Amino acid sequence: MFENTEMTTDIRVDLGIKTPNWKPLYLFNTYRFAMAFFLVGSFFISSPTFLGEYDEHLFLITGWIYVGFAIFSLLMIEQSWLPYNIQVLGEVLLDIIAITILMHASGGVNAGLGILLVATIAGGSLLTEGRTAFFFAAVASLCILIQVSLADLYNGFSGGNYTHAGMLGISFFATAFLAHILARRVRASEALAKQRGIHLQYLAQLNAQIVQLMQSGIIVVDILGRISLFNEAARRLLGLNEQPNGQTLRSIRPELAEKISIWKRSGQTKSSLFCPAMGEVDIIATFTELKKAGAIHILIVLEDATLTAQRAQQIKLASLGRLTASIAHEIRNPLSAISHAGELLAESPDICQDDIRLTQIIAKHSQRVNNIIESVLQLSRRDQANAQCFDLQIWLRAYIDEFIIQQDLNPSDVILSEHHSHKMVCFDPEQLYQVVGNLCENGLRYSQGTPLLELTTGVSEESNRPYLNIKDQGQGMTSAVKAQIFEPFFTTETNGTGLGLYLAKEICEANQASLHLLSNSSTGCCFSIHFSLDDIQEFRRTGVQKTDN
Repeated sequence: MFENTEMTTDIRVDLGIKTPNWKPLYLFNTYRFAMAFFLVGSFFISSPTFLGEYDEHLFLITGWIYVGFAIFSLLMIEQSWLPYNIQVLGEVLLDIIAITILMHASGGVNAGLGILLVATIAGGSLLTEGRTAFFFAAVASLCILIQVSLADLYNGFSGGNYTHAGMLGISFFATAFLAHILARRVRASEALAKQRGIHLQYLAQLNAQIVQLMQSGIIVVDILGRISLFNEAARRLLGLNEQPNGQTLRSIRPELAEKISIWKRSGQTKSSLFCPAMGEVDIIATFTELKKAGAIHILIVLEDATLTAQRAQQIKLASLGRLTASIAHEIRNPLSAISHAGELLAESPDICQDDIRLTQIIAKHSQRVNNIIESVLQLSRRDQANAQCFDLQIWLRAYIDEFIIQQDLNPSDVILSEHHSHKMVCFDPEQLYQVVGNLCENGLRYSQGTPLLELTTGVSEESNRPYLNIKDQGQGMTSAVKAQIFEPFFTTETNGTGLGLYLAKEICEANQASLHLLSNSSTGCCFSIHFSLDDIQEFRRTGVQKTDN
């Protein structure tokens, strides 16, 4: 409450002294010019007849000087030749003197021109502050009294002039008082309006800044689909190079505009997952209708599906951990007994050759079941990502050297291409080793050309995110296989568990990265990892490694 009072006072001082409002003074001078010109013009058309009745020459000379001074005052406002307060003071005092002389030339206070002084004092009181209004009233009353006294001493005007002069003086002070009170209230209201305007402007800027810094993409379109608000997160999620304000949504992302059409028909607030043509992540769009002042707008909130999947993943892993912990013991005990019994049976001297083949089948499939249990336990017990920022090229060179030795390959079988000077990525190095290892081993299994594997690093032009592409020289995959490659327990290998690519995608999402199939053709498949950009920017700004534990 006290802060608002102090701010209002500061604004009032600022309005009255430091930054005066010239528009009211301009209107006041326009009124003065119109009044002076009307008095002189009325004299020439002899209506009313009392104008200049006592001294025509004095009336005309004073009237023309008054008109000229009114024009000069307007020019002074345009050029700002004199300070605001000096102009107001000089103009009001000269008005009082000019009107008093015109009144004298027209026969004194009985001519009725004294009422013009009331308007002059009211205008001057509204344009000034403090006690200046009462000074104007005092000067006007003194001029009226002097005029009446001179007329009584030398000119012999009709009686009753002193009473009339006294009434005018009282009206001058009453006008000054009322105008002074009104001016204070007007300035207080103007200061309050300015204060609220500043607050509204501050809130508007704050809201705009908050919208731009939000992790969720925010888009507002009108009923015709034109974009009126578009934040940085939306630009990044949709893979745009610049802000598209003023354009239509259909011209930049027709797939999102189609989602709006579906929403209008179905009434569902959330859309299914979709990936923009130039984007790298799956997006969930939420639509809300905004109605204000008769206008209808649509608010679109875009969320990175990887973040939502990451939160769902934590719940899923917790449930899976409880499930595997409860069944691992129940499955492994009988599995161990079956495996042990098969080994004892194979060592029996009385077993025939056909039965030995059966014991081998028992051992093989017991081991496979055990591997599946190990994979599920590994999935549920996987540690949280400990993201670190490091040079991707240096890391890849060390990995490729180790991979070539492990797989007994030639150096030319695996090549590394660098398409950008950007080197820093943020990821858990151990988990990245697991992801890249799975992708490389899968590619090596199907690759037949030269080189067997090609690893490419660079930075996306659309989102500015660093990426790693791993391409093989295989025969590609069918559409049915492509649709299920990231599904858990889906595999085309007889001895596979079907958890390799699923785990790789889950690990990427845990590190705020994305893994997707970039290309699939008869010349091979290419998987692409897009790394998080936010962690890199945070590391460059603070120099502190971000960890999620």
